Amino acid sequence: MRMNKYISSHFDVSRRKADEWIEKGYVVLNGEKVTQLGIQVKEGDTVEIVEQGLEEKKEFKYYLLNKPIGFVCTHSLNEGQNIFELLPPLAGLTYAGRLDKDSHGLMIVSNDGKFVYKVAGAEHEKCKVYVVKVDAPITDFDLDAMQNGMIIGGKMTKEARVERINAQKFSIELKEGINRQIRRMCRTLGYYVRDLKRVEIHGIKDEVLSEGYWRELTQREIDTILEN
Repeated sequence: MRMNKYISSHFDVSRRKADEWIEKGYVVLNGEKVTQLGIQVKEGDTVEIVEQGLEEKKEFKYYLLNKPIGFVCTHSLNEGQNIFELLPPLAGLTYAGRLDKDSHGLMIVSNDGKFVYKVAGAEHEKCKVYVVKVDAPITDFDLDAMQNGMIIGGKMTKEARVERINAQKFSIELKEGINRQIRRMCRTLGYYVRDLKRVEIHGIKDEVLSEGYWRELTQREIDTILEN
């Protein structure tokens, strides 16, 4: 078995984190530090992680928050209620993908900057799914316009996956994060957004997490972000 797979399964970290531990010299195989990626672990081998690696693991936290309407994505105390009031008082927390004050739904929050960028960085194209309700029946023509790409603020949006739910509600899956993109697309087409909810982030969803509450991401969810 490859060392990173062994570490991932025995120490509850992602394979990427296991590779990082190997490169940093945190891994001890049969009493000797190893720094070579791809090394194999055989039956009877003893694998240990030095204390520094285990402490490093404890430092990073990964949360899934169900943001309510009215909360702002900011650390400022001067802009009303902010999302960090809902989370543990942990230094360095930041969000991966903003939701505006009038929107609600799932957000990923962490103190691991590299992980946050992996979720929100434009080049990684992590899919986010939203359910949108507008103020009037929306035509198939306008849904196709959002799906095929349209110009907002002088920029062409990428293709999206759009599915009608009912006359005034639809779901849309985006791989980009232009500021207030969905609201601006709807406004360009002549609609006003009455409700905007993010329901999925790159396959991560939770239909039972109440608004205003959070939970820690599972190791599988963390790996889904890091390895895709």
